[in-house]
Amino acid sequence: VSTVIYYKAVVSTQSTGMFVKWVKDPDQDDTTFQKMIAVIASCEMSVDKLSVVKKMNELEAHNYAKLHAEIEKEISAGKVRIEKYQKQLAQAKQIKSNKQQYNSIAKIISQYPSREETTSSIAELESEIEALRGKKSRLEERVTKQKRQFEVLVYSIQQLQCELTDEPVTNPMDVDS
Repeated sequence: VSTVIYYKAVVSTQSTGMFVKWVKDPDQDDTTFQKMIAVIASCEMSVDKLSVVKKMNELEAHNYAKLHAEIEKEISAGKVRIEKYQKQLAQAKQIKSNKQQYNSIAKIISQYPSREETTSSIAELESEIEALRGKKSRLEERVTKQKRQFEVLVYSIQQLQCELTDEPVTNPMDVDS
């Protein structure tokens, strides 16, 4: 910008000098007139160049503004994607944690027999318990029967002793020896 101002000042001074020279003596030489037209053409060309540069700068500023807006949109879209991916990452971490817990629980569970095996062994134990109850009741009946027989035997012995000694017979239920 300062170069342009300096150039305008120089051109203005030169053109003013040439213009004064040409006005004083218009018939003198056509070279002064040609120089003055060349300077004016040069100034017009500079103005045109500056106008084009100005338009280009305005266009570039507009393009940069559009680019800035697009970049801002992409940044906000990127932030949204980042938040989405962070949520997905948190979900993936939770799933991984759940899988690890599942695997550790499955490892502990695998140490124990399956439901079918447990049910089968329970059924076997229940049938064994039933068989033992039956055996117990049979043994209790046998013990009761043997106890009665023993009581009868004791009574018979007592009766025999009484007959031999002529003593009265005691109740067999009193004998618990």
